[in-house]
Amino acid sequence: MKYVLEITNVSKFFHGLVAIDDLTINVKPGQIYGIIGPNGAGKTTLFNCVTGIYTPEQGTIKYKGEDITGMAPHKIAQRGVLRTFQNIRLFKEMSVAENIIAGCHTKSNKKWYHAIFHTPFYKKDESRQWEKVAELMDFFGLTKHANTPAGDLSYGNQRKIEMARALAAEPELLILDEPAAGLNENETIELTNIILKIKEMGLGIMMIEHDMDMVMKLTDYITVINFGKEISQGLPSFVQDDPKVVEAYIGIDDDEEDA
Repeated sequence: MKYVLEITNVSKFFHGLVAIDDLTINVKPGQIYGIIGPNGAGKTTLFNCVTGIYTPEQGTIKYKGEDITGMAPHKIAQRGVLRTFQNIRLFKEMSVAENIIAGCHTKSNKKWYHAIFHTPFYKKDESRQWEKVAELMDFFGLTKHANTPAGDLSYGNQRKIEMARALAAEPELLILDEPAAGLNENETIELTNIILKIKEMGLGIMMIEHDMDMVMKLTDYITVINFGKEISQGLPSFVQDDPKVVEAYIGIDDDEEDA
């Protein structure tokens, strides 16, 4: 399998306005692929198309060769594409462990009657899921907070809970929407190391991130978009020096335009 995700000529419109304009992106297995661009460039809209929240008007999205364009979000998640959100979405009153085990349901084969009658299958499946939760809490350094309501923890720990919940669903492609948003310097360094460890598991990762130091350290390949359209694509070393990228982020003053 050459690509785990193939986004081909995808466009998305809102009331006649172009949010995504003919984007083509291919993500390899085990690759960390960065999507960057100024605010309002269409980055999150792209992720929403990939995960089924939006259906693009044009183009196709394939995961492991299967066309998932416009497929329901839960069906895309079942296939192995999981995400986190820019604005953390947790069950704030539930414990850390309960939040993480909620991610296991996409891979569970339990039926409603298994839970009612506590069948041997139900007990075995529950035991397996809680073992997975324990492993993930250990991986993210959350074990001591297992019974703490998620809403009582720091922003950095809440980010880790959300990522642990996504990993509980056993994804092959993890989509991170600004994972470092709201984190302090130490939390960002810790998260960077965690993402590198996740990559070592063999997962493909797509990420939107505004922290350029983090992007340049983590990503294998980058697409830069502005006003929904690709303006640059390549290795981090190429992208960071591309004049079109510099212009999109900081602009060109009038004197330079007249020169």
